[in-house]
Amino acid sequence: MDPLSDAFDRLDDFVAVQCAAGGITAEAVELLQRAVGIEDEQRALIAQRVEALGANAGSVLLGVLVGLFAGEAQGTTAPA
Repeated sequence: MDPLSDAFDRLDDFVAVQCAAGGITAEAVELLQRAVGIEDEQRALIAQRVEALGANAGSVLLGVLVGLFAGEAQGTTAPA
């Protein structure tokens, strides 16, 4: 499988597990972000950039997560 498909599969697995547990919580999303090295400093940067872009925060975060998971699957990024 290719890294992009792997990234989406990881997100699909996350959603399936969280929904089975009663729904996606803010804590679960934070742990998902930490899985690819997104900590407080990176979250602040994302929030700042989202505001500057006038974009939807959830959509931007999803794109960042997919990109980081895909990079990790390809071996080009590693969690901090």
